[in-house]
Amino acid sequence: MKILFLAPQPFFEVRGTPLAVLHMVRTLAALGHQVDLLTFAQGEPAPLSGVRHLRSLRLPVGRVKAGPSLAKMLLDLPFLAEAAWRMATGGYDVVHAVEEAAHLAAPFTRLLGVPLVADVDSSIPDQLRYSGFARRGPLLWLAKALETHALRRSAAVVTVCASLTDAVRARAPQARVFQVEDPPLVDGHAAPPPEAVAALRGELGLPALPVVLYSGNFEPYQGVDLLVDAAPRVPEARFLFMGGEPAEIDALKARTASQGTATRCIFSGKRSPSELPVFLALTDVLVSPRRQGQNTPFKVFTYLASGKPLVATRIPTHTQLLDDSLAFLVEPTPDGLAGGIRQALADPTEARARAARGRALMDREYSPARYAEKVARAYDAIAALVHGR
Repeated sequence: MKILFLAPQPFFEVRGTPLAVLHMVRTLAALGHQVDLLTFAQGEPAPLSGVRHLRSLRLPVGRVKAGPSLAKMLLDLPFLAEAAWRMATGGYDVVHAVEEAAHLAAPFTRLLGVPLVADVDSSIPDQLRYSGFARRGPLLWLAKALETHALRRSAAVVTVCASLTDAVRARAPQARVFQVEDPPLVDGHAAPPPEAVAALRGELGLPALPVVLYSGNFEPYQGVDLLVDAAPRVPEARFLFMGGEPAEIDALKARTASQGTATRCIFSGKRSPSELPVFLALTDVLVSPRRQGQNTPFKVFTYLASGKPLVATRIPTHTQLLDDSLAFLVEPTPDGLAGGIRQALADPTEARARAARGRALMDREYSPARYAEKVARAYDAIAALVHGR
């Protein structure tokens, strides 16, 4: 099929939604579909074999951070204009639209008679609330209304976790829903060269002490501040933070200085996904400190695949995938995170056992091969719907 894939994101950037888009379009192309990917003008080039990458008009809005923002709303305007023109002239069989692109494209796909696949990587109303951009009022009401309309008008809906699947079915009971969880970014069975690990340890100034790693963006819902505040309670470990914007890193560095942990909290900044296996290799404990959210974090699949012990907050975004046999689940507080990290470090036998069960789960249910199977199954069904119109 010929697919117009709409992803209103800077592309490529190392964060959850662009990574999910990268894997999906690559997989669709590998399955033999013709894919045109439309994104914002911002972002770095990415290898996209078999995918035509289109960009909407650039506006002088500066860097687009993760989550809702005025800059992103402004960029949605030329993005939608480009998408509508492509839909009208491109002869597409399907429009696959990620997050708010589905809300914006739904009226046009209906008018033009092109089937819409809504890709629900997260809930936009939830994003607005969690970020503080709109906790109430007309913007939140409009987002809910547009999301419900898009879900009910879609030929199919793709979700990434059980909570989103349940939410879609509650709001659009007739929707055809396909749950396709994110694939891990690393092969946990392939260790990087020891010299590469030693070189990174030297670059970051990490002594031969336990290392606790967080990777991802530093948006408030991620709970990175909770992990920074846990550091004083685990004096035997170094805390490594991979990601974040410069201003966010500066604020957290000031926080560590006031707590006396500046020498034990290391901020590497954003790094290429190709470096992630080396970061994971030098790590003793991985942490997902998220304080709120609905979708399972992309990073959790990679963390489990690495075979390293995982500490995660005991909230639905994690517990729909994790239990106490796979990870050290804790309350979303500095004390809770510190207690889980200390437990993982103090009982390496139990930590290794939980990590091994987590990696086995990834191999069995969420490997890249299983991801490709789920995408193929979803698009076989979508093709049958399209051709049966």
